Amino acid sequence: MAPLHSLISRFMRSLVMKFTVMTALLMIVTAALLMVIENSSDRRENEAVLIERAGMKAQILALNISDDIMAEDTTRLQSRIASLIERADVEQAFITDARRRILVHSDPANLIDSGRAADPLVVMALGSGETRHEIRSETLHVAAPVYSSANRLMGVVYTQSSMLGLRAEANIAMRRHMLTALFALLVLLPVAAGLVYASLRPISKLTEAARTASSKSLDVRINVKTGDELEVLANAFNRMLSRIDSNLKRIHRLAYVDLVTELPNRERFRKEVERVTGKAAETESSGAVLFLDLDRFKRVNDSLGMGEGDRLLELVARRLRETARGFDLAHGGRGEPSLVARLGGDEFTILVPQVDSVSDIARYAQQIISAISRPFDISGHQVFLGISVGAAVFPQDGAEPESLLRHADLAMAHAKQSGGNTVKFFEPSMNQSAFERLVLENELRDAVKNDQLVVYYQPKVRMSDGLVEGSEALVRWNHPTSGLLTPGHFIEAAEESGLIGEIGDWVMRKACQQAAEWASEGLRLPVAVNVSAIQFERPGFADSVMEILEQTGLPPELLEIELTESIAMRDPQRVIDQVQPLRDRGVKFAIDDFGTGHSSLSYLTKMPFDVFKIDQSFVRSMAQDPHARAVVETILALAKALKLKTVAEGVETTEQLTALREEGATLAQGYLFSKPVPCEDFEAYARASLADEIRAASA
Repeated sequence: MAPLHSLISRFMRSLVMKFTVMTALLMIVTAALLMVIENSSDRRENEAVLIERAGMKAQILALNISDDIMAEDTTRLQSRIASLIERADVEQAFITDARRRILVHSDPANLIDSGRAADPLVVMALGSGETRHEIRSETLHVAAPVYSSANRLMGVVYTQSSMLGLRAEANIAMRRHMLTALFALLVLLPVAAGLVYASLRPISKLTEAARTASSKSLDVRINVKTGDELEVLANAFNRMLSRIDSNLKRIHRLAYVDLVTELPNRERFRKEVERVTGKAAETESSGAVLFLDLDRFKRVNDSLGMGEGDRLLELVARRLRETARGFDLAHGGRGEPSLVARLGGDEFTILVPQVDSVSDIARYAQQIISAISRPFDISGHQVFLGISVGAAVFPQDGAEPESLLRHADLAMAHAKQSGGNTVKFFEPSMNQSAFERLVLENELRDAVKNDQLVVYYQPKVRMSDGLVEGSEALVRWNHPTSGLLTPGHFIEAAEESGLIGEIGDWVMRKACQQAAEWASEGLRLPVAVNVSAIQFERPGFADSVMEILEQTGLPPELLEIELTESIAMRDPQRVIDQVQPLRDRGVKFAIDDFGTGHSSLSYLTKMPFDVFKIDQSFVRSMAQDPHARAVVETILALAKALKLKTVAEGVETTEQLTALREEGATLAQGYLFSKPVPCEDFEAYARASLADEIRAASA
């Protein structure tokens, strides 16, 4: 019963039913209106016929009784009245003379009581000499004048006729019309319903199409050829669906596709990982997520520009897809194919839905590394990249997209820390390491705010006489619980957290302030400060250095800025533009860790540097490694040719000092003389070393 009731209820609410009811009401109203008009017309016609008939009867009688009135033959007149009354449509009648005396009456009792006829119709008929009539209630009253043969007004014939018969005929006609209208309604209403249903059939197509479209099947189209507004509506509906379909596809592309590489983006990748890991949990199978980060891409992107950088990313994406396809085919193409996605920047991910062993993933990662290591041709230039790969295997390394991506990212970070161009698998200890790094970064932020950093100074001594000729400022962290920490414990965290610039500015300001204070006390020694890449590449670097010198009062010639060889060679022209204004003011510049990078001799002759600092790795290996000694000799010869000073770092033995002195090194720095010490200890060491010179200067 429920489906039948639902069907009936749906039909009763349908447009067909509504339009059918409206049609029926319209037909009923029309029929009723027509019946009222017809009945009114019939009634008027019947009344006119009745009036005409009653008037003719009265007039016929009036034509035949003039002599009887003149003779006052009441017997004959009564006979004529009786003969008229016998007609079914005349109820009463009387005859008067010209003086309105009632001569005879169809009802003798009225004759006695009446005397004179006081009816207005009688008066009007006598006065006008014409027949008069009037309908009173349901009775027709007629007064016809009587004339003699000499055209003399003799009296009036007065009749009363009932109109109930007329009403009866009208009611009969009304019932006949109602039955006709009902019959027509019963016959025509189903026909009207059928016509309405046929006319509204395209609406059902529109409704069905709307239901289909609501289920995301927007390729449905409606074919309506009615030539009316419904066809216009259907065509508009088709255009709307087509536009919605196009917009949804565009939205889907924007939401799930990386526009540079046409690979799935982070959101699409996350959804696929969620689906695949859920399926793997049901089938108890394993898969992997690979997190890929390009090595040296930023340098290439900065050199070639963003447009060529995007082109390079397209080529990388193509190679990753080809490698993924090759891996899938090599494993028989069973199951779902690998999914390559781009998360953003130079980061890519690969979802491997099913793997048999970890060794398969390791081989896959090596194939990726080999594919990316091949040169790329960008605008006629050969570009070489590396790639670091981190792998997380599910379900053991995680079953959620977020945890798998985080673990694969941690493994990738370890691969990059290992030198890049390699693969690392996630290990639980990496989580602990990442947590410790996060804690370290937070503590480092507090250290900057709470003034926990201190500056230590390591002496630089002349090779010729061992006297102090300057110092290098080195930052230390006075940790609340771990004690004094060297830069090796926190500099990497400072670089990754973006604090290195703030720390570098603080160290430079502190060192300049201390050197200015020593100079005012007669200890005029230059101080060397290391500058990070972030500091150096900031706009306005030269202005900020000059501002620090002015605020601290340190003469520019007592400040030496150290840049690593990798910074100096990254963009040589930018280095020249940044260094020269400061050098013109008297600030000295040194290349730190010289010999560990990839210097260009053509640029070295143009670089505005004053000092080469020989990396301590070469100095420590001089006695055992002839190659290291050869590098030191080459650096010293180059510095001598360019008329630059040299500082040998990491001098720890007298053998190293002797060898460096023999090769012509200018300055030495290392534990043989002093480790980095607080400012008070350095001042004492320097004053003791320069005691004779200080006394001579004061004398």
